[in-house]
Amino acid sequence: MVLMGIIVSFHVTTTYSVAQYVSSALITFVAAEVLEGVNLSLLSRVMSSRLARGTYNGGLLSTEAGTLARVVADGTITLAGYLGVNLLLNVTLIPSLFICILSITATCLTYNTLY
Repeated sequence: MVLMGIIVSFHVTTTYSVAQYVSSALITFVAAEVLEGVNLSLLSRVMSSRLARGTYNGGLLSTEAGTLARVVADGTITLAGYLGVNLLLNVTLIPSLFICILSITATCLTYNTLY
């Protein structure tokens, strides 16, 4: 579903409507939120018990990783803006597309070892 939302987000035709943007963003967001719960559940099974206690626990590390990802994403959007407004949407979606495809591929290859 995340892959479908990302693909629908691309501006490939001459017209790009608000409905297309909102529906694709909604699909991507809801599917990503569902995946977050599943990913954290799998992570809790393989995470070291040392990361379950203390100040530097799994929750803090997860929060810091999310913050670092937002910083990288903001930098990417800024750099993509230099290419021009007409390319901004597609250029910022390309990394998401590759990460999504890579994640699906990695999950398919390692699914039996995740539980």
